[in-house]
Amino acid sequence: MILAEKILSLRKSNGWSQEELAEKMNVSRQSISKWESAAAIPDINRILELARLFGVTTDYLLKDDFETAVYSGADETENYIRVSLQEMNDFLKNNATYGSRIALGAILCILSPVLLIVLSAVSRAGIAITERAASGIGIMTVFLMVAGAVAIFIISSAKMERFEYLENGNFELEYGLSGIIKEKRAAFEKTHVQRTALGVVLCILCPIPLIVAGIFRASNMTLSCFTALLLAVVSVAVYLFITVGTIKGGYDQLLREGEFEPKEQERAKRVSKFAGVYWPIVVAFYLGWSFLTNNWGITWVVLPIAALIFAGVSSILHSLER
Repeated sequence: MILAEKILSLRKSNGWSQEELAEKMNVSRQSISKWESAAAIPDINRILELARLFGVTTDYLLKDDFETAVYSGADETENYIRVSLQEMNDFLKNNATYGSRIALGAILCILSPVLLIVLSAVSRAGIAITERAASGIGIMTVFLMVAGAVAIFIISSAKMERFEYLENGNFELEYGLSGIIKEKRAAFEKTHVQRTALGVVLCILCPIPLIVAGIFRASNMTLSCFTALLLAVVSVAVYLFITVGTIKGGYDQLLREGEFEPKEQERAKRVSKFAGVYWPIVVAFYLGWSFLTNNWGITWVVLPIAALIFAGVSSILHSLER
């Protein structure tokens, strides 16, 4: 039995029309017709895809002396989704937008106490507003900004649900796409390194104005303004980290490299479980201490310290798994 007859037989045994098989293979119906009539022979990549799609061995398709279908037993391959060039571009575009929105939500969270800090300093200086009004306006702003951030997180995640199969690794790239993705990632690498380095520098330098102000015993108003400035600079750094990290992560996800390798994904799941318990406790402690003492100019140190501890614990979990 020749290849053309095998394709025809397997298609009919699955109950598919030529149009349905063509759609699954991302080719035209005319191509299927030519394959089945022996007017054309599919290339090796198409043959591999046919073997995965029908669940048979490539030997069965390629060797004429096989008369009976030899199944590979890899039923799970039928569930693989084939990623086309259009699907790849849609994912990368949506992923970049997703990163920008998540970064915006993070900025809202970081900047949420800024107005409270500034208004508290203004009220203590006896300028234009009472302490009760300053606290009320500031706390209301904190809740509104955090609520806005949560809404952004939920909506953005919902828009990426159509690409959930990429997270599970349940996909197959069309021929040639791997090379295109690697080229795009290589072209982006310079931007990734530059923006990451800038974010690190900003994080290192941002406390300097506040430290200098403390050394020279500046007024509470000055300290509060410098604290607000520190949070603003940190928010810029976080924006840089998230946006470039998300874009690079998109390339790695399609290539199943870096943090998206199977072993790394298992580690990420464990770290994610830890984060799900750790960060709510940190936020609750931060807000509780802040509201009880009303000293937002000091309590902010909880967040960077918590971030350092989280990074350390994550590294330990990674080392233990190795």
